[in-house]
Amino acid sequence: MLRGPARRLLCRWAVLAGFAVSGGFGPLAAQSPLAGRWDRVRLRHDALHYDIAISLPDSGGSFAAAVTAHWRLEGPGPVVLDLDSILTVRSAEVNGKPARWRREGHRIVLPVPGAAGGAATTLVRYDGAPVDGLLLRGTGATRTVFADNWPDRARHWLAVQDHPGDKASVSWSIEAPAAYGVVANGRLTAVDTLPGGRLRWHFDNPEPIPTYTMVLGMARLTTTRVGGAACSQPCPPVSVLSYPEDSAFAVEGPFRRAAEIVDFFSRRIAPFPYGELRHVESSTMFGGMENATAIFYDEKGYRARRTSEGTVAHETMHQWFGDAVTEADWHHLWLSEGFATYGAALWAEHASGDSALRATMQEARAAVLRAPVTERPILDSAVTVRMQLLNSNNYQKGSWVLHTLRGLMGDDAFFRGLTRYFLAYRHRNALSSDFARVMAGEAGRDLGWYFRQALTQPGYPVLEVKTELDGGHLLVSVTQVQKKEWGLYRMPNLQIRLDDRVITLDVSGPLTRLATHWESDRPPASVTVDPNGWWLLDVRRAP
Repeated sequence: MLRGPARRLLCRWAVLAGFAVSGGFGPLAAQSPLAGRWDRVRLRHDALHYDIAISLPDSGGSFAAAVTAHWRLEGPGPVVLDLDSILTVRSAEVNGKPARWRREGHRIVLPVPGAAGGAATTLVRYDGAPVDGLLLRGTGATRTVFADNWPDRARHWLAVQDHPGDKASVSWSIEAPAAYGVVANGRLTAVDTLPGGRLRWHFDNPEPIPTYTMVLGMARLTTTRVGGAACSQPCPPVSVLSYPEDSAFAVEGPFRRAAEIVDFFSRRIAPFPYGELRHVESSTMFGGMENATAIFYDEKGYRARRTSEGTVAHETMHQWFGDAVTEADWHHLWLSEGFATYGAALWAEHASGDSALRATMQEARAAVLRAPVTERPILDSAVTVRMQLLNSNNYQKGSWVLHTLRGLMGDDAFFRGLTRYFLAYRHRNALSSDFARVMAGEAGRDLGWYFRQALTQPGYPVLEVKTELDGGHLLVSVTQVQKKEWGLYRMPNLQIRLDDRVITLDVSGPLTRLATHWESDRPPASVTVDPNGWWLLDVRRAP
């Protein structure tokens, strides 16, 4: 997602406690830093599919729901569903029979029979007025209902196992007043007419998605189909859903090339992973939220005309990375946000050329250099408040991890690696170690040093470069002068332009020197480090 105004951090959900890891569905990977799991979450069983029935009113703040979950059992023990205790549970079933259940804080515990490898089905019916997650606002023409789940706020209105490490497919049955349009994940399969001026909307998303992207929306919406004719890959329907007064801005402004963006990533990475894509004006605390097949954009940004094509590209890239390939632990969020941030840079490069890519990456560099969180590594096990993961380390610095990797590998190997990683983990979960392994295999050489450096060291290299004449040679010295606690960085094939000549150094320690033939009797008037902009670094003038 793209973050909205800073005010959101003052909201109730900004102080949700994070977790750090005690388990998953099987043994933990070897605990290298790149495979670290720090979320304190126990996923007892594997949710395979949710059937969610929701009844939405045309006024007021309450709703009613029935959530059926289909499970693959990972051993003995109950099914535990996250659900805010402010909601009232009316009944529960296990395998079609009434079940005894109990509350444990904000969880519903349902005993289920069976052992590892078995199956179970649970049903929980409940209602109430949610305090978060599902936003019910206004009445009449101004009535809107939108879900806003990130990071683990689905539990405030959905009875689910609310962690990105447990993805599931989802089907929706949504009752709503006939005066409103309804949207949810997946393809619209049917609309039933009910008594009392109500409709029942059916959506089906057969691909497993993380619960933080399982959403619905209800409002007076105008739907406009965009693009599609130029798709070189199988082209999903792409549409924009907006409030009527904003429909012209939507299709003439940031979403004008929405279908082209889908086509670009489909060619660059792999075909679009879902059956349809909608861009939806909505109530969300974020500038954009990458809900699978139904991206939500902040209505305030819409009306202020702040929503940009870069935001659209960022959220669209999430459909591949974040939604289809999802981090297994929150602390690996760069696998989602860093990829989406670099995706927007790739679109800028495609649409406007190399200069646009460089400008975008320089903006990202500036954000990293001025951010206090730069004092921490990207993979930061100390973070316990999940909202604090929405920082420049996971967004802009994460995008630089990919950009530098591209420079190290070359375009062909880098983009082959992205495709290979996506196809290997599509509709699954991954850790940084999985991505590193795939990219090293595509590069055909060890890249462990690079990923450890990029993801587990704080800061960035700060270089002092000196040049001295010595007879017919120029002595070039590169000294790493960043904070000692940041450690030293390795930078193979670092280029330095001396006037109109480029030399290459393998920087690996505190001081790297190179003597090169120099015909002039004067030192170079211009010294430019990394002229092509492949490294996240800073350069200080030598004394």
